[in-house]
Amino acid sequence: MSRQRRIHRPVTPVFPQDFPARLERFKAAGGFSWRSLAHRLGVTPYRLREWRRGTVPSSTHLFVLLTLADQCGLRELLMRPERDVPPDAVPLDGPPAP
Repeated sequence: MSRQRRIHRPVTPVFPQDFPARLERFKAAGGFSWRSLAHRLGVTPYRLREWRRGTVPSSTHLFVLLTLADQCGLRELLMRPERDVPPDAVPLDGPPAP
């Protein structure tokens, strides 16, 4: 019996270019100041300033940010699956059963 060979390709994430604008909209919609948002995320206001200038947050900080967005009901302001996920991406739970 032969084994099926799987080819694993590395995922090259493409970070949204409009993330600073999304962060601004999230802050405004959530009623946060930059200082209060930084405190809720466990980062310094300087770190948020860097993100607003185009620095990509670490995966840990993104996770905390998306968790906070979920709690506030504002996740769609930060992440838009229809635009941010490539059409050929395989969902985390695997491909659909045949």
